[in-house]
Amino acid sequence: MELRITDLKAATVIGNYYWTYTKVYAGEEYGIGEGYVAPQLENVILELSPLVIGENAFDLNKILDKLRWAAIPSGQSGITYHAISAIEIAILDLVGKHLNVPVYTLLGGKLRDRVRIYVDTHGGKALHARDRALRPTTTKWMRELNSGEESESRDPMFGRSASFQAYSDEHSPEAYSSRAKLMKDEGYTAIKFDLDVPTPYSTAQSQKSGSLSNQEVGFLSSLVASVRESVGYQTDILFDLHWKFDLNSSIRLLNAVEPHGVMWMEDPVPPENPMVLKRLVRSTRVPIASGENLYTRYGLSRLLETGIPIITPDSIKAGGLTEMKFVSQMAAMNEVVVSPHNVSSPIGTMAQAHLVSAITNFGVLEFHGSDVPIWNKLAKKGKIIEKGYIEMTDEPGLGVDLDESVARKYALDERFAL
Repeated sequence: MELRITDLKAATVIGNYYWTYTKVYAGEEYGIGEGYVAPQLENVILELSPLVIGENAFDLNKILDKLRWAAIPSGQSGITYHAISAIEIAILDLVGKHLNVPVYTLLGGKLRDRVRIYVDTHGGKALHARDRALRPTTTKWMRELNSGEESESRDPMFGRSASFQAYSDEHSPEAYSSRAKLMKDEGYTAIKFDLDVPTPYSTAQSQKSGSLSNQEVGFLSSLVASVRESVGYQTDILFDLHWKFDLNSSIRLLNAVEPHGVMWMEDPVPPENPMVLKRLVRSTRVPIASGENLYTRYGLSRLLETGIPIITPDSIKAGGLTEMKFVSQMAAMNEVVVSPHNVSSPIGTMAQAHLVSAITNFGVLEFHGSDVPIWNKLAKKGKIIEKGYIEMTDEPGLGVDLDESVARKYALDERFAL
């Protein structure tokens, strides 16, 4: 059987992140994929295209092998794998459409008809958009909503290198409680908030060092308590720390929130040293989740060695759906839950939904676009998430396509073409 690849294109739309798409063509047929935000990702995809054009789309293993060897000079990670992931997803979509089967069938068949979603709410108000350097930015759709002034900050949104962030009402227990109730009323059964936020007791030194005072630990714990009280115990609550805190502070904070029954605390310590994470896992009974910054089976296998109970790989950066299916099987052998990180548009979100519908050890899938008005508009099929779930259908390929008229309006480049 042959389905010869004839062309490959790439372009970017600016949502709350930069959503970069690739289309892989076989004559008039095509598949679409998405790669995680990275500088100049379109150009990286196009640089790799000579390795793909002319190949048989059914020979996916061969194509991926060529792309992986091409990634060796860049260290088997980073932007090259963002591009490989986008290309792989597009090929799966193409093959699925050609055979008239869903992508989950190509992954071995679905185990569930519905994919549970958790909504990422950021904090007491919606997250501002980020550019490719993860700095705050103001987008076209934000201007249309008159939602805020141009950001003056040139620093990344998280980490210890950012400028001092002052406490504001959006980080108050009342704001967190109100936002949690709103998301629960929209039908979500799992809600995540950022917890690496400024407190009334924050200092420049504490933010730079990742060290928390007793007052800061107490205040952050009160945010968790306010969310729990507002939604009750029938709703799962999750919190993201974005690698902000040192080991000692992470232990104290996690132990402080233990009584509130959180589903997980995500990325407490910096990601470079898995042994630090292993020490943290052994120092608390609170479930810890991590993994969005790692690539391929090799990076994620080292994470599994820490004893972590939940991993959060991102298929549109870490190697694609087939690679993450392999990672999920490794995790299942260790009774580890897979709950993918996902800040994608509808294309990447549906790609990850096909993956998790086909694995045994799925937990919940992230949704980061609840406050982005163009998110649903980008999908030709309309609303994808209903009352906190994605219903999997038997539509071929990913089951969703990009509305290019909407994409063109909010594109990075006015010459947008896919």
